[in-house]
Amino acid sequence: MTVLENSIRISAPPEKVWAALAALDELHHIDPGVKKAVIISTAREGVGAERQCDLKPGGWFKEKVAEWKPGQALAFELFDCTLPVRRLRHSYTFTAADGGTLVTQHMEYVLKFGVLGKLMDAMMVRKKWDAGIKSFFAGLKQHVETGGRPSSEA
Repeated sequence: MTVLENSIRISAPPEKVWAALAALDELHHIDPGVKKAVIISTAREGVGAERQCDLKPGGWFKEKVAEWKPGQALAFELFDCTLPVRRLRHSYTFTAADGGTLVTQHMEYVLKFGVLGKLMDAMMVRKKWDAGIKSFFAGLKQHVETGGRPSSEA
């Protein structure tokens, strides 16, 4: 299993950061790697709510909310995708810090393909996904602080 951890400080209260991430069908306004996000469950929020995200330049994933603590914590688990992933969970915590919010992400994943998947992870996937998280965080910061969208959407 691979673990990636990232954090960012956003100049806004936790409730505002939470609101941006809890709008499950708005991820494409935050993450420059997501072409479109749509809710695919009857529930629009809370544990069990599901969304599908179409990726740029192609592919998609479906995930469900695994943890929902407004203003405090949010977690997702992938349950279907075109990616070479067997299992993936990513979680976020929101902590008031220095007049803003510290957002911390913890991601755990296991790739398909056994030994080949581990080699793919070591050679490229881990670096690419970590860069993707940093890009997502930059988009989140821009969106929450200014109302702007990722540069690829502007």
